[in-house]
Amino acid sequence: MNEREILIAPCGLDCGICELYTCRNDRQLLENLVSTGIPESSLPCKGCKPLAGKCPLLGDVCATYSCSSNKGHSFCSECSDFPCMKLAPSSDRANILPHNTKVFNLCTIKRDGIDAFIAKARHIKDSYYAGKIVIGEGPVLDKKPL
Repeated sequence: MNEREILIAPCGLDCGICELYTCRNDRQLLENLVSTGIPESSLPCKGCKPLAGKCPLLGDVCATYSCSSNKGHSFCSECSDFPCMKLAPSSDRANILPHNTKVFNLCTIKRDGIDAFIAKARHIKDSYYAGKIVIGEGPVLDKKPL
């Protein structure tokens, strides 16, 4: 497992492009995150897998991480129960958290492989936040469909 691959959480989120991780290179971002109540001692985050699922936002081990780990899977998409309700989309805080991309991310990893996913991860996240839904086409960012 390479350095970048270890930053892909079992649920499909890419810790390597998460603000909690990237604040290591951005003091202003770090200060902004601390101002939201995240303890500075938890930042920058090392990523889900290096922290064995203990996300600074949770203060505890993520149930999805525990489930995947207990079943011996690197990714939830390896499980016979995939997709389960732990990965179900929700509109709650969808404007600030990329959790609704989990199943898409995992399917991309399964279809294209981890390296191809890593190459697309930033575009997927940007499309989630800045893309516009074109009915019949899906999300479009800069006129380039995913």
